[in-house]
Amino acid sequence: MAINPVLAQDQSTGELFPLPQGGETFVLKRDNIWFEAKLPSGAKLTAKGIFFLSSARIVFLGKESSNRADFKSFEIPLALLGRPKFNQPIFGANYLSGDVSPPAGDTTSPLAGGYTTMSLTFNSGGCGTFLPLFYEKMAAVQAQAEATENARAAQDGRSDQVAFVDPSDPSVLYLSQPTPAAGTEEQHPFDEKNKSGGGGGWFS
Repeated sequence: MAINPVLAQDQSTGELFPLPQGGETFVLKRDNIWFEAKLPSGAKLTAKGIFFLSSARIVFLGKESSNRADFKSFEIPLALLGRPKFNQPIFGANYLSGDVSPPAGDTTSPLAGGYTTMSLTFNSGGCGTFLPLFYEKMAAVQAQAEATENARAAQDGRSDQVAFVDPSDPSVLYLSQPTPAAGTEEQHPFDEKNKSGGGGGWFS
């Protein structure tokens, strides 16, 4: 788990996406998402944007309405995601929620000291494509974690075929992997001591 993981520009589209980790395979991306996270300290991060699902993690990339000027993206390793739940309220949009454990050995970052609760709200379209892939990747990560006791499990680079695609679900499946353009990597600093940061501060 990380605030503002490294991003890069897709060589073919020029759009930002998470810089791939070793053996990682991107599965899909989803736009028009509202993201919320409550850090162990009680501070909140919110933004509207896009998320990417890979064989190892979900990475949210904020496009607008961030409550902090220095908050650009958020990484959720599937191996650290606990109690994932797809919520379908009677009123309001569907959303995925869960608790994210702090990275092993992290004692100083804003993510240290407890769980981070997060939610990804789907503001448009169905989820019939996303959900089966998400639970499949979660199951793969959990199975390998139990077998290897390794938090970096399930990064084997395999992308299983999907037999069913929901036409109402606007998720974009990756048929070929994005390639970062040379020299386009972006790393955004996040100042844990900055309580204002612009756009509403910690507790907006």
